[in-house]
Amino acid sequence: MEQREKSLEERERALEAREKELDEREKQMDAFSRQVHKKKLEWYEHVNLTVGQMNIIVRVVYVLLALVFVLIVLEAAGIFRL
Repeated sequence: MEQREKSLEERERALEAREKELDEREKQMDAFSRQVHKKKLEWYEHVNLTVGQMNIIVRVVYVLLALVFVLIVLEAAGIFRL
């Protein structure tokens, strides 16, 4: 019975340590997210577009990159040739 209590206490301490580590990571990610958002807004200030227009441009670029990737894969597979 005493060993079981010790085991439970060890598990509890491990869980508390893990919870503390996760809280610290969350704080770091919040800081990172704020920095990314701040940088994004700085970029928007340099271009005379609204945030919505910039988001559309970014999405179009992502689609074009995906299309290029698909074409590269198809050409490597021998299905599509230029």
